[in-house]
Amino acid sequence: ASRGIFAATLPSVISNQRQMSSYQSSRRSFVAHVAALVGATAFLPGRSRAEPVVAPGDELEPWLTALHGKHRQLFHSHENFANGIFYARAFKTEYPKKYGVMPVEVDSVLAAHGKTGVVTYTDAAWEKYGLGKMFDVKESPKSDKIATRNIFLTAMDEENPGVEDALNAGVVVLSCHNALLEMARALAKEKKFGSVDEIERDLIASLVPRVVLVPAMVIAIQRAQKQGCAYQYTG
Repeated sequence: ASRGIFAATLPSVISNQRQMSSYQSSRRSFVAHVAALVGATAFLPGRSRAEPVVAPGDELEPWLTALHGKHRQLFHSHENFANGIFYARAFKTEYPKKYGVMPVEVDSVLAAHGKTGVVTYTDAAWEKYGLGKMFDVKESPKSDKIATRNIFLTAMDEENPGVEDALNAGVVVLSCHNALLEMARALAKEKKFGSVDEIERDLIASLVPRVVLVPAMVIAIQRAQKQGCAYQYTG
């Protein structure tokens, strides 16, 4: 299957310019805000993690300090839902096979940015908020029916692994809080899901377990590069 089968026009609610301009608060305020929204339950084992809940400042987040491999690569997805998942998993699983290195020597990071961040949410969130309709995702490349579940969560076929496949392979999957907040604001305007804060809280709780929530993806990418990750844009 083509790696470009799920490319589509970027919705206005998650435009790159909006993400850049919406980063008004410091990392310290993000930490306090997310902690206030979700409390300690967000950091229990098996739950999605708002990783930056550490001492305020410029300290490295846990997902960054966990990068110990000699070979480190970050895959930045923004337009194409499937490509980033495919390449991030392939790098993590194929590098050891092709070059005879230990798997622990290879670190792969998927930065699910812009609209592609929707792949990091559970089926329940897709159904509740109509995320398939919001991002014009069909049930399959041959279907005209809007998806009511996260079709990128598990593998569709050998050429299209899912987010859970990437996570199980050891890929670090990042989701952007700025994009999450833009979705919450757009959904609040529909007047049927509650306030922005209520929706934001629910979306944070609806991240796929083991996905890491970062304050702003554009900053997370820079911080990963400073930690030795090479950069690849996957569309």
